[in-house]
Order: sequence, then structure tokens, then C-alpha cells
Amino acid sequence: MNRASLRRPIVSLAALLLAACGGGGSTSDNDAGAGAAPGNSGADAGIVATDTAGAPSAAAVAATDLEPAVAAALLAGRGEQVRASYGSLPAPVVEVQRHSADGRWVFGGGYFPVPSTLHDTSPVTALFIAERSESGWQVALEDSDRFNELAGSAPEAVMSTPERQLFAQRAERARQQRETAQTLGAQGLGLSLPFQLRGSVWGTSGVHGDSGSSRPYNAIDFWGGDGRVLASRAGVAYKFCTGSRWPYIKVVHDNGWTTGYYHLKNQPAISNGQAVREGQFLGVTGVELPCGGYASGDHLHWTLWRSQGGAAEAVHNKTIGGWTWFEGSQPYSGYAERNGTRVYANQSGLVNYGHDGDNTTAPCSGTGCVRYTGSLQGAGQAAFHPGPRGFYFAGGTLSAWLEGASGTDFDLVLGRYNPRTGQWDRVAASDGPTSSESLRFNAAPGHYRWRLNDYSGTGSYTLWTKR
Repeated sequence: MNRASLRRPIVSLAALLLAACGGGGSTSDNDAGAGAAPGNSGADAGIVATDTAGAPSAAAVAATDLEPAVAAALLAGRGEQVRASYGSLPAPVVEVQRHSADGRWVFGGGYFPVPSTLHDTSPVTALFIAERSESGWQVALEDSDRFNELAGSAPEAVMSTPERQLFAQRAERARQQRETAQTLGAQGLGLSLPFQLRGSVWGTSGVHGDSGSSRPYNAIDFWGGDGRVLASRAGVAYKFCTGSRWPYIKVVHDNGWTTGYYHLKNQPAISNGQAVREGQFLGVTGVELPCGGYASGDHLHWTLWRSQGGAAEAVHNKTIGGWTWFEGSQPYSGYAERNGTRVYANQSGLVNYGHDGDNTTAPCSGTGCVRYTGSLQGAGQAAFHPGPRGFYFAGGTLSAWLEGASGTDFDLVLGRYNPRTGQWDRVAASDGPTSSESLRFNAAPGHYRWRLNDYSGTGSYTLWTKR
């Protein structure tokens, strides 16, 4: 069990901007002020600067009322969600990421620290954009109409063009979702599982809420595999709880979904607002707790959110990475299903088939076209289809197509049973130095079977056969 001691950044915006202006008088190595390391505790909402750009003006130095304005927006926009998830309402923490040179515009994120008594809980967060007018700060949270309006007017130093375009796409997607809310069902979400495409086999601890029993069940725990966590779809990455070594990462996607990645360690250098591609490395499974809570055993706490007020989205009856997910009667139960195969909570057997569920055009169709999936776990391993005993074929053409995981060298062999020797004779093979093989063989009547040999590498495969 690993418990976090929450680090509550409480650097004031005035001190931050004053330091950036070079004001505030002389300082020494013992001064606190804007240079104090985040780690001080406090009962009130805190504010910290991250990736701040541009030299603020004197007017910006006086903008000490930003923090309460953002905190009020967070409480109004996310307070109910926090209470439902945490069972309490801690004060939010505000993290400034960028501001304009004149101090009129600020962009950043806010989060609600997770109480240390909550197990396996990811934080409730929100991005914000703020504009200062004569009447004070106008603050809007992500995935709101006002946020999109402000994003369209903010200077480039505060909101980049790619980010602006992303949030505009999400706004359109939100409109479409509102119109088709009754038809989302089991359709694919355009999201991969958060690990290598057709790579190592992972396990799951089941479907559950953001804080375990909280509703909806929008979270899935993943463990095992190679431990490397990857982005489920291309998007823009943002970090929260940045006072910790390994912050919480969420990726905002163009198709209206947002995915969260908690407990990661060994994260690469990813800046706030950086574009990431699908499958980009985000970190390694762990028990890191940058925003609080506690956890047991290295894993990824993966969460799903939608572009309608940042609401949690149930994964029940949703297809992710080629698997359709179903919740059970209790948290941390349920199963994932694909082509009749089920992987239940606390079981291994998940392979990522990509954001389209590996629904690429099959090389064959119609009667006699059969698809098999599986995995090979090292050199010398073998698999047989439709099984070791094979099948009887009356004669004609036998065809097969093999697609292995990237970086593997899997070979495809057709064997025919020899009743005189009691052995399987190799009658055709495709054994090039790649992960893809195919063969076509004019077969006489007899018993046949397909054999897959692992020459090198570890991962999943798909085999189509036609007879």
C-alpha cells in the first residue's frame, strides 16, 4: 500500500508575477516567496505556476483575485462530481500554465486533491481559461460554450491554434453526441486500449467507478503486460498535480472523449498542451499518487470522460481496443468480450486490437473463411488451428493469412497427417523474416492443420484461413 502526503502548492499569483517582472526587492537564498518549492500544506485553495510564458505587466501583478475566481468556477462546475466521487469536497488547487504578456489572459488547470482514505481514485480535474475585464476575471471550464468562446479570442501565447481547433472539434462532437445520445451503445469509441497494438497480453482488475464504488463506472484498472502505458488515441496531453515528480496525465481527444492515466511513473518529458499520437508512450504502471489517495500494486487507473461538462462516462457496453466492456453488480467485477472470448476481472488475456477494433478488411470472406486470434510468448512457441487434431479436407485450395504483432517474426506452416508414420508432414510454409505471412496450397484429400511458429518476438496474432 502506498499513501500520498499531498503537496499543496500555495504560491500566490501576485508573488509569481512580481518575480517574473523582476520586482519585489532583493532576495536571498533563504527567501520563500515565488521561489518556494511546492510542498507547503494549507487548508485553502492553492495556486502554482507551471510552464508560465511571457513577461507580465505591472497590471498583471495586481491580479491577486484570479485564484478565488478559478476556485469558485471549479466548485460550481465540478463540485457535485467531486462529492459523488470522494464523498467530501476538498478545496481545489489552481495551477497556472500560461498567461499573456499583459496579464489579461490566463490558461491552466485545477484539481481537487484526493483524500488519503480513498483507494484507487483518480482526481477530478478541469482545464480553465480566464480573461480579466473591468468587472474582474471571467473564468470558464473546458467543454463549456463559454470556454470555447474565450479560447477563440485568447492570444496565441495562451491558447495555441492546434488547441483552439481541438476544442472547436470537441464542441461540434458534443453537439452530435447530444443529438445521438440514445444510439451510442456498443459502438466503438475510436479508442485503443492503453498499451501496444497487438502486443503483450495484459490483465484487468475489472470495471469500476472513478473512486471505486462511485457512479458511473467509468474506470478500468490494467496490469501486467510490458508495463508500458500508451495514449489510447491521438490528442493533446495535459498534466495536473505538477508539484509531484510524476503528475497525473489526461489526453483530450478530437472525437469528444478524454482519457485519464493515473499512477504512472517513469514518464517522458511531455509539456502541457503537447500533441501526442495514438500509441505514444506516457509512462510505466506504478502506484504513484501525485494528487492523493492510496493504491496497491503496480497498475494503470484508466478513466473515460466525455465532452459534455467533463462528465464521467460509463464504459459499460462500450467497445475499446476491440473489446466490449461490461460492468458487474459490484465494482471491480464484470468482463471484456471479443468474438465470444471473455476476460473477467482479475484475469489476464487482453490484447489491444486498436481504435477500430482491428476491423480492417479481411483477406477472405464467405463460407469457409475463418478468423482466429491468439498470442505467442517467445521463440520456440507454437499454436495450432483449428487445433492439434486438425481437420479433414476433401481436396482443393487451402489459403491462410497471418498478421503478427509489430516486431515479431511468426511463421506459418501447413501440415498434413501421415497415417503410415503417425507424424505431421510439412507440405507448405511461409517463413519470411517479418510479422506477416500468407500461403496458398493446392491440397489433395486428407487431414490438415495450420501451425504458427514463433521464431522471435512476443505478442498477439490474427490468422485467417479459407478452404
